[in-house]
Amino acid sequence: MYDIKACLGKRIKNLRESKNFTQEYLSELVGIEQATLSNIERGKSYPTVETLQKIAFSLEVEPYVLYMFKENKTTESIISEISSAIKDDEALANLVYKFFLCVR
Repeated sequence: MYDIKACLGKRIKNLRESKNFTQEYLSELVGIEQATLSNIERGKSYPTVETLQKIAFSLEVEPYVLYMFKENKTTESIISEISSAIKDDEALANLVYKFFLCVR
């Protein structure tokens, strides 16, 4: 089970950092105090629906994206995971190769 406040805060922080926004800058865009944003990102408080909407707008994402808690993997980790999987499974290796040829 997720700790929704903590996961939401972490997600907002990750999205903010991916845009190279400081807490100060995002809080200005949203119209909230920097301390409030800090509390949200640390999972100490839960934003109102209106604040969530402003955060999503400011980060240029749809609001539902804020609740996509599964960690995005780096390209390197994806390649590593796929490489390991296809080394152990010839049928999977052939399938991945055929897919690769189709999209290349």
